[in-house]
Amino acid sequence: MKLNKTIHFLEKISCTPGYFAAGLIIPLVLATCYEVFARYVFGNPTIWAYEVGYLLMGFHFLLGGALTLKRQEHIRIDIFYNKLKNKNKAKIDLSLYLIFIVPCLFLLSIRLIDHTTNSFLNNETTGNSAWNPPIWPLHAIITISFIILFIQVITECLKSYEKIKSKDKDKEA
Repeated sequence: MKLNKTIHFLEKISCTPGYFAAGLIIPLVLATCYEVFARYVFGNPTIWAYEVGYLLMGFHFLLGGALTLKRQEHIRIDIFYNKLKNKNKAKIDLSLYLIFIVPCLFLLSIRLIDHTTNSFLNNETTGNSAWNPPIWPLHAIITISFIILFIQVITECLKSYEKIKSKDKDKEA
C-alpha cells in the first residue's frame, strides 16, 4: 500500500509539467499567427517569433515526455511483447529500465546540469536571430525534462516491480 502512495506521489511530480506543456500550444499558435500576419499583411516580420516558436515547441515536446511514458503512449516495437503475460511484460520492462534507461538518464541529467550551468555563467545566446535571447532557459528546461523523465522511469520500475510481486491471477494482454 505504501508503494502505491509513493508511485502516485512520483507520478504527480513527473506528470504535472506535461499538463503545463500541453497549454504551451496556445502561445505557440498565437506567436506563429502573429508572425504570419505581420510578415504578409504589414510586410514587417518580427525579430522574435521564430525563436519563440522553436523554444515553445521544445518546451512542449520535452516536458511531455514523462506524461507520455506514464500513459504508455511512446513508440514501442512489440512483435512479441503484446503476446506476453503481464508479469513477463513487467520483468522485461524492469530489466530494460534498470540496465539501459536509468543509467543513461542519470548520466545525461548530470551532464545537462553542467551544460546548463555553463550556459548561464557564460551568458550564451541562441545566435539565430536579431533578437538573440539567452539560451540557458531552454537548456534548463531540457535538464528539468530529463530529470522529470528519470523520476517517471523510476516510477515505472516501481510499477513493474509491483506487478511482478502481485499475487493476482496473471492475465494476457
